Amino acid sequence: MERPRPVHVLLLDDDDDLREGMQWMFNTVDLPMSGFASFDQLRAKLDLLMQSDAQLCLLLDLRMPDMSGLEVFEWLKRNGYSLERLPVIFLTGHGDISTAVEAVKSGAFDFYEKPTTDERLIARVRQALAKSGEHLASQEVLKQWSERIDKLSPREREVMFLVAKGKLNKVIASELDISMRTVEVHRANVFEKLKVRSAAELATLLSRLSDRLGFDQLAGLE
Repeated sequence: MERPRPVHVLLLDDDDDLREGMQWMFNTVDLPMSGFASFDQLRAKLDLLMQSDAQLCLLLDLRMPDMSGLEVFEWLKRNGYSLERLPVIFLTGHGDISTAVEAVKSGAFDFYEKPTTDERLIARVRQALAKSGEHLASQEVLKQWSERIDKLSPREREVMFLVAKGKLNKVIASELDISMRTVEVHRANVFEKLKVRSAAELATLLSRLSDRLGFDQLAGLE
């Protein structure tokens, strides 16, 4: 049985009383929380947290004196932090609702108006943590596929890309200047090593892996 992933809720808010209250609330429902009073404090721990196997969620105050929540949110996106891995829920005052709605449209998970000490927020945080866990699981699957592809020979990789593009064996044989029988052998090896059953399944797989592996051979697959 696969062990459950740890969870970790992050809170960035300059209000000391709010941080203390939120930490108490979440800890009572077995959702460990770390509170940060400034972006610099969060940034010092962020990469280590992102490299962990914990499901994450960031509760982000929209209004802070040094760097606003919206600026922090844009910084995360600009610096390549996945909002699937780290879903963001904004904490906002009544006058900031329209800004929070726009943030959701640009990738934030949700927003809640203060005060937020209620079960609805806890339920939404659990959903955000589940989303983070799904992202981690997906990345692990892609890593496994990447490792399988690394075991292919150079010629098998060439055949793999051409098969994924829907080319017939005789066309592949002509392009690579090899016999059709050799293509058939390489094709069978590719399907066996990658555990796929069709060219369409192979094309879908490689499209999902393109960003991770930088396959320039994938042009035209989608």
